[in-house]
Amino acid sequence: MTLIPIADDPAFAAGIDPATRRLDFALFGHWDLPTVTRFETAIRDTVARLPSLGIRPGEQVALFDTTRFTVQSPDVLAALGRIASDPRVTSRRIALVLASALLRMQAKRAMPHLAFFDSRDAALGWLAGNEPPPA
Repeated sequence: MTLIPIADDPAFAAGIDPATRRLDFALFGHWDLPTVTRFETAIRDTVARLPSLGIRPGEQVALFDTTRFTVQSPDVLAALGRIASDPRVTSRRIALVLASALLRMQAKRAMPHLAFFDSRDAALGWLAGNEPPPA
């Protein structure tokens, strides 16, 4: 796996693995709406960059590692849910790795169409099509 760095912000980091067509994001800390705006810009810029890597937008999968992300305010979660539902930037499969039970409950309410995992390995297996969907 060769991750090409695409975003480095105090609140998130991201990379692309062209071989697996995977966007790989790590989210950190507690966000406000300006942070969500920076994050949305990073995702839009990333999707716009996909064709230069031989990936048609919509073919990509995405992993969001939220193990260092804290419980968020309702307005931040709602904004993240809107981004995750936007057909112009959404991925074919989206996996969230969560360590917090409370954050999992929040995320399931705001983004019920995503897949939730306890481990990065399980999420990667599902994104690659090697694992069954989560229960």
